[in-house]
Amino acid sequence: MDRRSVLAATATLLAGCGQLPSTDTSTPTSEPGTATQSSSPTETETPTEAATEAETPTETATETETPTETATETETPELSEREERAAQELGRAVTELSQTVATYTGDADDSLVTVSAASRGFSRTAVLAELSDVDDHIEDARGLVSERQRPRLDAVETARRFLGLSTDTQPRLIAAFAAVGRARDAVADQRESDLETATQDVREEREDAERPFGRIESETDAARVAVVPEIPESEYEAKVAQFGAEVDGFGTLADFLDRFLTAVDDLNDAERFDDGGRERRAREEGQAAADEFDALSSELQTFADGLSEAGASLEEPATDLADLAAEKAADAREIVEDNS
Repeated sequence: MDRRSVLAATATLLAGCGQLPSTDTSTPTSEPGTATQSSSPTETETPTEAATEAETPTETATETETPTETATETETPELSEREERAAQELGRAVTELSQTVATYTGDADDSLVTVSAASRGFSRTAVLAELSDVDDHIEDARGLVSERQRPRLDAVETARRFLGLSTDTQPRLIAAFAAVGRARDAVADQRESDLETATQDVREEREDAERPFGRIESETDAARVAVVPEIPESEYEAKVAQFGAEVDGFGTLADFLDRFLTAVDDLNDAERFDDGGRERRAREEGQAAADEFDALSSELQTFADGLSEAGASLEEPATDLADLAAEKAADAREIVEDNS
């Protein structure tokens, strides 16, 4: 009994001693490893989060661009099918107006101001034929345009009105110029009746030109007419200035021609009295004619010299009349000398 008890006690003691190293070794090995893994990730993740926060303003700035894009799209919405058709008709009208300018001037490269009162070969009929095609496109566009297209339609209509009124003004100024030429010939031949008729023609043609020209000034403007590329604002203003200078100038020339009629009448009387041997009357009438012709020569030359570039077409006929007046003054003085 004693021997078995000793062996059992020894086995129990040995079993307890074998478990102790296992327990002590696992505890310290596990704690250092755990501490290292906990601190390392925390220190590495902190900069990453800061970087992420730093990127946030960039993303915010990018997002603020969106309203700008939306506003741009709102300002220029796409045209509807109906508006597209209206735009096409307006485009065709502008093209026809450009062709009208070429027909007006006789050359696509010429300016409207190259056609003046002194021009020859201007065809009102040809220009009106071109404008008829413009009218067709404008009429079609009127039934199609939207509210936002109305400013362009208004510009096209204004350009058409300007060229139409110019086509009414231009031939009348050309006719007035021709009438001044007839008046000059009548003065040269001392034909009183023809001079009176020619002077009346100058006045009537001028008045007929003044009416459509007045509408150009009141119903059109440079900004809208410039919808036609061939009529920039400077071109419009130059043409209006030319019309104005010629309309005013023919009024002045008509006044001069009225005075020529009086001087020619005096000269004709002086010649008749000279032929009839009535010396006193020949001297008196001759002197009156000479004085009037001298005054006309001086004033016409001043008028010619004072013409602006816009009224340059009137310089030649005014100078011709001034020279002719000087010649007639010399003829009248000769009669005075012969009867003194």
